[in-house]
Amino acid sequence: MENDKSEPVENAYPDQPNDSVDMGYYLKEGFNIVKNNPVPFILGNLILLVINGIVMGLLVGPWYAGIYHMVRKARNGEIIEFGDAFWGFNNFIPIFVGGLIFSFCVGIGACLCLIPGLIAGGILLYLIPLVAFKGEQLSSAVTISKNEAMKSLASHTLFFLLASIVSSVGFILCGVGAIFTFPVGIAAMAVCYEDRLG
Repeated sequence: MENDKSEPVENAYPDQPNDSVDMGYYLKEGFNIVKNNPVPFILGNLILLVINGIVMGLLVGPWYAGIYHMVRKARNGEIIEFGDAFWGFNNFIPIFVGGLIFSFCVGIGACLCLIPGLIAGGILLYLIPLVAFKGEQLSSAVTISKNEAMKSLASHTLFFLLASIVSSVGFILCGVGAIFTFPVGIAAMAVCYEDRLG
């Protein structure tokens, strides 16, 4: 009579994600999206990798936003074009500043024994896409991202760590592999954003 076992089933993912991050699903989805659209992701990422290196990493915001945009198009069944990699430069200033805030907080945290940097990355996981796609002011984007991440901070922190590892693996191969692995990690974060706040 009091058989309430059916209730948890209603939380069917990915449509209604739990508070915890489904890391395996997001990483696999990010990998498949990049694998199925290699030219715009790999060539676009290669150019942005070089440009970002020249400007000492200051273009993280527009770079990430371009990857987020391509992931959104792929999940909507739209054709991804090479120029989509540079979509983040369209609304440059807020996305650029959002990227600086993200990088600064993660970088400062990483200097304080690494773990604070990972926590900062988890808390600010949604900052750049909130600014890029929803036009949120930076302060409100930080608040929204923090509130979402705090529902499961440990899960968000671990996911940011895993996505960062995936993105960084390619640099081990003299940097060559980064043209593929870097967008995979960011694409995984984009899928996470789309399912939870997009």
